[in-house]
Order: sequence, then C-alpha cells, then structure tokens
Amino acid sequence: MKPIALRICLFVVSLLLGACLGGREEFWFERDGSGRLQAEYRMPVFAIASMGGEEKLRKTIVDFFATEPGVVMETFVMEKTGAEARLRLHATFDSVLQLSRLMEKSASQESGTPLPEPMVKLLGEIQVARSGMDLDFQRKIDPREVFAGGLVTPTTSQMRGYQLEYIMHLPMAAKQSNAHQVSDSGHTLLWRYELAEAMKSPVQTNFLTPIPIPLWSWLLFSLLLIGSIWLLGRWLMARNRTRG
Repeated sequence: MKPIALRICLFVVSLLLGACLGGREEFWFERDGSGRLQAEYRMPVFAIASMGGEEKLRKTIVDFFATEPGVVMETFVMEKTGAEARLRLHATFDSVLQLSRLMEKSASQESGTPLPEPMVKLLGEIQVARSGMDLDFQRKIDPREVFAGGLVTPTTSQMRGYQLEYIMHLPMAAKQSNAHQVSDSGHTLLWRYELAEAMKSPVQTNFLTPIPIPLWSWLLFSLLLIGSIWLLGRWLMARNRTRG
C-alpha cells in the first residue's frame, strides 16, 4: 500500500475511534511589527501516526519554522491522553510579514521542509497586504480538508465539544473586522467556531488596522516641526528688522 493511502486509512480509523479536531491560536503583535504566537491543537493520536509519528512530526515542524529567518520556535510540546493528542507551541517573530511568508510556504511547499498535509490545511491560507496606511489581514481555513482531503466527515457526536478559536492582540485598534467578539477598545479580536459549524463552510478571519508608526518617527517629525517653526520665526524677525 502506498504511504499516502496508508496515511488516509490511519486518519479514517482515528475518526472511527471517536477523537476529533480542535484548535486555539493566540497572537500578540507589537508596534514594530514583531510578536509572538501560542497555539494548541487537539487531534486523534492516530493522526500523529498518519503524519509520520511523534518524533518525525516534531522534527518536521521545528525544521519548518527554521526555514524563515526571524521566526523562532521557542517551545513545542506533544501530549497524549487516551485517543487524543495535544500539540502546544510557542513561537516569536520579528515581523508579521515574515510570519505571513512562512504560512505561504506551507501552502506552496516552497520551504524545502514541507509540513504534513493535515497541518498545512489546519494553518490555512494567510494573506497580509498593505492598503494605504493600513494593514489588511486575511485568513481562510477549511477544516473539511483536514479530514482526508474532505473524503471523510466526522459525525455530530464526534465533533461535539470541539472548537476552532483565534485571538489577535493588536497594537492599534482595528478599523474593521469580522471578529465574533471585540474588546480592549478594538485592540483584541476573537473568532470562535464550533467544529460542526466550521465543517459546513470555510472559516474566515479578517481585519483592517492602521500600520503603527514607530516612536522614533514621531520624535523625528516633532524635531523637524520644531526646527521648521524656529527657522520661520527667525526669518520673520529678520524681515521685520529689515523693514524697520
């Protein structure tokens, strides 16, 4: 049996054993574009086997993060409880654009260290673009593709209690978003989808937020403004003396 067929069979078996899929991701973005990520994913133990086993999956994920300079995997923990496995990771990044490029690599498999297909689908498609003085963030995740490319659908009872949750902490208040909950005066956005709901149509998260201007830029602008006012004052005084 070909490896891909074996992996699909193992994933199908994992669904029949009752464990399902869940995830929680939380991002913190700083004014300079850097930030950190904490994530936890719940999946069947057999799904780990379908992705090459615990040690191989751990190495693949660590190596994948290492392909993008500026994105650092700080910790990666995998725990098993009965038929369910939990993957927890903590990463930091120097720029949201670097993080975006890393996610794009996962979808295009350009990194040279490709992630297993279920992990690629779990990360989804991320696009970060500049729109004038704003940052436009778009993400789409289709959990149906995680389940053997959409060939298998877990039952309602299997999906009960499983959610997909995404939280964004922004340095500047979002101008607009499709978040389910907005707090901290627009700086914190939360999306929460029941897995059964997410299986009906792809999960989409998006927001538009002003691009933070670094403190040094404000200081430089203030100095230039003060200097311009001082020069203008000197010029007016000199002109008045000349007229006098």
